[in-house]
Amino acid sequence: MPTLKGNIILNGLNTLTGLLFPIITFPYAARILMPEGIGTINFLNGIINYIVLLTSLGIPLYAVKEVAKCRDDIATRNKVTIEILILSLILSAIGYIAVWLLAKLIPEIHQQSSLFYILSLTIVFTTLGVNWFYQAIEDFKFITIRAVIIRTLAAVALFVFVKNQSDLIAYAFIIVGSTVGNNFINFIHLRKYLNYNPSCISLHGIVRHLQPTMVLFVMNLIVSLYVSLNSVMLGFLSDETEVGYFTAGTRISHVGLTIIASIGTVLLPRCSNLLAQGDTDGFNFLINKSLKLILALALPITLGLMILCKPITLLFCGDDYYPSIIILFLNAPVIIFVGLTNLMGIQVLYPKDKTNIVLWSVGMGALTNLLLNFSLLPPLGATGAAIATLIAEFIVLLIQYFSGKKYLPFTLKQLFNIKLIIATIIMSLCVWLTLMLNTSDMWHTILGISVGIVSYAFMLFLMKEPLFIEMKKAIISKISHA
Repeated sequence: MPTLKGNIILNGLNTLTGLLFPIITFPYAARILMPEGIGTINFLNGIINYIVLLTSLGIPLYAVKEVAKCRDDIATRNKVTIEILILSLILSAIGYIAVWLLAKLIPEIHQQSSLFYILSLTIVFTTLGVNWFYQAIEDFKFITIRAVIIRTLAAVALFVFVKNQSDLIAYAFIIVGSTVGNNFINFIHLRKYLNYNPSCISLHGIVRHLQPTMVLFVMNLIVSLYVSLNSVMLGFLSDETEVGYFTAGTRISHVGLTIIASIGTVLLPRCSNLLAQGDTDGFNFLINKSLKLILALALPITLGLMILCKPITLLFCGDDYYPSIIILFLNAPVIIFVGLTNLMGIQVLYPKDKTNIVLWSVGMGALTNLLLNFSLLPPLGATGAAIATLIAEFIVLLIQYFSGKKYLPFTLKQLFNIKLIIATIIMSLCVWLTLMLNTSDMWHTILGISVGIVSYAFMLFLMKEPLFIEMKKAIISKISHA
């Protein structure tokens, strides 16, 4: 079985390339397509994401847990995997009926039906990709290699085929290809692991997965109310330009969020497997390590983005996206909130079958977000959506902690790591000082990030933070054995 450190490194590389792709491509696309073009794509893509959500139910999260539990029993693992895959394909077929109906009946979609149909390829590719299987068996090496190759090809395609504001069709194909196009390779590669035996598959075996996935579906549906719904509601209650501003600001903050979320991607199958084996001590140790790592990354990333929101936004999106600066500033703290709720909800409460607490927390967050959207979007547009998201995520965090604290292997005091907080404050002052220099947005960004990394690491070194020392030893060990 792959080592946890190796998986974190591989998934970190996958995450890094995932971050580099939008960093390299989005500034170009934003300047070529302008806020209206970017807004159109994200308005339609937001609707497609809802259909993906409806057709996948709670299958991805459920499947990782179920396959991880029987990872070492090949026959059972094959049976469970094929049953879940067949169920997914049936649901995807239903999803395409919804795509056709929406394209025919909704005027805002009908006038962009070609784009809508192209973006709908996400549905079938998401199903065929079975990313949940590779996560469950912890085959992060394969996931990383194919992701790097496909993202490189997509980046090249963007610069070759998107030349002016009318190239939305080409951009839509590239969006699909860069996000889920590589999932077809996943499907082909699946033959390495599965031996299909029709006699082992039954209708009852397929249907039995519906009930547990429905609980997760409700949770995912609620969460989506303050993810995709913001873009969709902005499209209806405001205009596509505001969607473009909101997309730009959230896209940048999503870079930081992706780094934090990658930790959970690695830990969920391992946590589920440890609990299935009854190894509570190993589970608690892993969660506490994860907590410190999340805080160590989320705190400096959040403060750094808030301080550098102006030069980063103007550098990557251009002067036409000036309203996106405040969006990035308001969305940055969401990195901390979501990082902690992912840890508590997905890594702890879900494997312990306490999904009802997660449902309650995200339900209240979604309701808050929905009500705030109706009141804030008409007068404030994209800024109102950012405020609503920030408040909603904070409410989810509060409810999840206080409702589920007796199941958490850490206390509230551990969330306030003094050494990490001091290091982040010192780092923030150093980054803020770089803004005093009279230079370009590019150099403000480069200097700010560089100074931030060096000052933060130096402070952790001075205070002899155990996590920093452990990481330093691990890096030195890797180099010495290279």
